[in-house]
Amino acid sequence: MESNPEHRQEHVLHEHHGRAKPTFAPIHIVLAVLIAVVLLFNAIQINNITGILDGPEPPAKPEVEITLIQTDCADCADFKDAVAQLKAMPDFEVTDEQTLDAEQARQLMQDNNITHLPAIVIEGEIDKISLEGFVKNDNVLVLQSPPPYYDVVSGSVKGLVTLRMVQPDPGTCDECTNVTGLGEQLKALGIAIAGQDTVDASSDDGKRMIEAYAITKLPAIILSSDLQEYPQITQQWAQAGDVAPDGSFVLRTITPPYYDVGQGKVRGTVDLINLVDDTCKTCYNVSLHSDILKNFGIAPASAKTFDIASTEGKNLISQYNISLVPTIILTGDQALYDALTQVWDSVGSVEKDGAYVFRRADLLQGATYKDVTTGKVSTVGETA
Repeated sequence: MESNPEHRQEHVLHEHHGRAKPTFAPIHIVLAVLIAVVLLFNAIQINNITGILDGPEPPAKPEVEITLIQTDCADCADFKDAVAQLKAMPDFEVTDEQTLDAEQARQLMQDNNITHLPAIVIEGEIDKISLEGFVKNDNVLVLQSPPPYYDVVSGSVKGLVTLRMVQPDPGTCDECTNVTGLGEQLKALGIAIAGQDTVDASSDDGKRMIEAYAITKLPAIILSSDLQEYPQITQQWAQAGDVAPDGSFVLRTITPPYYDVGQGKVRGTVDLINLVDDTCKTCYNVSLHSDILKNFGIAPASAKTFDIASTEGKNLISQYNISLVPTIILTGDQALYDALTQVWDSVGSVEKDGAYVFRRADLLQGATYKDVTTGKVSTVGETA
């Protein structure tokens, strides 16, 4: 029996309708989930990379509190600038700052043995910081003022130095060492000069000071006892002078020329004689020696030049047995110049009459000189 095609078609359709229908999530939901996963992964990666680049979180800065103890002292150091510099330092955090006067800070000063004002006290995490000039005292760092400072114990300002000078009377030693610039030199070394004055040796003050301090050379320098507050100077003072019974510092080492009080005359003048050979056109210029003498603080009071063919030149060659020219002869008080005497044996001779004769032209590199005995002209550094 033939089946009806239409019936078969309906049957097939009926069978298909009877199977379990597969379920699929809509495509936009799947894409959303995938995008979320990718974004989450990227976020994790970015966080990891950022952590690697940034490194660990920096440690917190040490926290400190600063107390400035001020005093009414116009000549003392101004520590306000120092406090400002401390606050600007990157190594620690200033969480509190206060300024007190000596009365308000009395207990703080007693607890930390503070005797010089102004002063700075730092409290807090001081074990985590290092500051040059500050001294650790238990749980604080203390910086006390250098001189001049207000001395808490005596109630006075210490470190203000007075400079007094006794000079030769006008016209008695025009060539003497000029010490008027000493005050500025001391200031450049950090010494606070409160005042300075100059008196003549014949004045009442001059006579009194010459006697009181046993002065033998003029100009004389006397510095007040406050110089003791400057160890950078006083530790070396023994090389330059001594300390008087009243505490004053007396400068004894005076560069010549100076006026000798006991002898009543100028000491330290030097006369220069240049000896040359005018026929030696290639010989070095004898003025080279004058330049060298300046380095030893010697400014000749007089200078003469003689040719070896002159009567004076011949006499000098004979008197001092000179063989090499150009050369120089020093007469007078050249022995008072310590720096010169320390090296002279290596370049010349000291004669019986005290004259200094230069004999080592062969040590002047590149210089040409003549042997007056043989007539030979030589240049230092050249081989024959």
